[in-house]
Amino acid sequence: MHLVPFGEYVPLKPLLFFAGPLVEAVADFSAGDAPVMMPVGGHNVTTAICYEVVYPDLARHAVAMGSHLLTTITNDAWYGRSSAPWQHFEQASMRAVEQGRYLARSANTGVSGIVDPYGRVLARSSIFEQTTLLGEIRFLEGRTVYARIGDVLAYGCAMLTLAALLLARRRP
Repeated sequence: MHLVPFGEYVPLKPLLFFAGPLVEAVADFSAGDAPVMMPVGGHNVTTAICYEVVYPDLARHAVAMGSHLLTTITNDAWYGRSSAPWQHFEQASMRAVEQGRYLARSANTGVSGIVDPYGRVLARSSIFEQTTLLGEIRFLEGRTVYARIGDVLAYGCAMLTLAALLLARRRP
C-alpha cells in the first residue's frame, strides 16, 4: 500500500530519469488499494510489508476491516548492525498497542518478535540471529480508542496549541 521510494519505484520518474540507471534493481511495483485479509482458523490476519508498519493509519484501516491479528515481514538487511532494526521493531510494536492486537513480526536480519496488545514483548530475536520464536498469540476483536478516532485527538491538541500561541502573542 506504501511503496518504498527508490526501492520499489522511482518517484517522479519523468523528472528523475537520471535516477533510473542508479537504481537498476528497482522494479516498478504498484501499490495495493486496501489491506488484504488472510483467513487463519476462522480469523482475519493482515500483513504489513516492511516499512508499511510505521504508518499507524494502515494498521488502523486493517483493524477497521476486521483484522484480528497484525503481522509484518521485513528485510532490515540494508540497516546492517545499526540501531535502525531495533527502532523499526519498536515502531512496529506501537501498532500492537494502538490497535489492541497481538503483533507477530518476522525479519530476515532485523528483530523478529511477538508483541502483545499492551506492548509487552513476549518473544524476540536479536539482529542477524537465525532462530525460531515460540509464543502465545490470541486473535482479538474490539477496537481501542485510537482505532476508533485515529489522530483526531492529536490534531485537536495541535490546533489548541497553535491557538494558545497565537492568543499569547497578541497579549502585551
